[in-house]
Amino acid sequence: MKFNLLFCFTLLACSISCSSSDDIDEAQTNNNPKNIMFIGGTNEYYAINSQNGQLKWAFSVPNGRFEYSTAFYNNNVLYVGCTDSYLYALDAGNGNLLWKFKAHEAIESSVYVSNNTVFFGSDDDDFYALNAATGELKWKYSTGFNVSSSPVVSGEIVYFASDDGYIYALDQNNGVLKWKYYAGGLFNSSSSSIVQNNLYIGNRNGNIYNINKSTGELNWKKQLGGSIERSSPTISDGYLYTTDENSLYKIDALTGNIVWQSYNSGNYSSSPFVNENYISVNSSSGNITVIDKQTGNTKWQKTIYSNSAEAVSTDGTVFIGGGGSNYVYAFSENDGTEKWRFPIKSITTSAPVIINKDGKLVYPSKSGGRD
Repeated sequence: MKFNLLFCFTLLACSISCSSSDDIDEAQTNNNPKNIMFIGGTNEYYAINSQNGQLKWAFSVPNGRFEYSTAFYNNNVLYVGCTDSYLYALDAGNGNLLWKFKAHEAIESSVYVSNNTVFFGSDDDDFYALNAATGELKWKYSTGFNVSSSPVVSGEIVYFASDDGYIYALDQNNGVLKWKYYAGGLFNSSSSSIVQNNLYIGNRNGNIYNINKSTGELNWKKQLGGSIERSSPTISDGYLYTTDENSLYKIDALTGNIVWQSYNSGNYSSSPFVNENYISVNSSSGNITVIDKQTGNTKWQKTIYSNSAEAVSTDGTVFIGGGGSNYVYAFSENDGTEKWRFPIKSITTSAPVIINKDGKLVYPSKSGGRD
């Protein structure tokens, strides 16, 4: 669901930093952050210890929702968009505000940072490039409709889609258009995945597109069973994984041929998160489902009323917001055992970003920062 909001003229509330224990202190240092979940809800953005579910800090705004934009972590700074029309840069260690930039409408696009530049789109139809250190505008590019699909940078080019039906490739240094491809239909939150010279993306038309990232020419497209606007494709071991409203698909990334299709009567409503063995995905009926990557068979399922929240799985744990039940959850990836839950005052949440026990950043599927 997309929102077009009026300007928010209220003042920013201060961020809140909470107490720590020995294990929380160990989990976060400026030099070597580990074991942290970043996740957004209504009016607040949270940093949570991913091992025990204890709150590290919460950043609050008076009117706005952090439930759509996936944050990007870079050099101990967290960049995230809000429906109050601001892009926020926060100190990732304590949640303090470093700077903010005001667009003209809500920011539902996820964020990507490259070469000291913050890239994101807005419902004001513009795509922005900001100085990552200061928040100063470097350039912006106007499209024909909302830009809630998330950007990804490959080489010198930043790629994103607009709900005007076009996929855009711009020079990341100056915003000059390199090419655009008209697919028609809304992209909404479906975002690009780039592997080698191929850009993959889906939209409301129910098509998955494979486009040459250098030229903008179509390599192939595959019609699936319904809208793909809520799902960003993930490429793993030569296969593409995505969902439409009814099914999860494993597709040969070279040819577009379907390998298997896993039907869900509860209707899928998020991107799939794919790792070495399993796929984590949620449905409109409120279930988080973990599926065997090779066969498409369900391993386990829990009802948490995730409300289209996207999961991330790392360190043998599935992390996901269950806004409908007012909690954020951590489950054992192996059998679905609940490890912890954290209470939130929000009926929906953003996709989480995790810094795992090895200090590796793990992004959700709709983020350009994903592997």
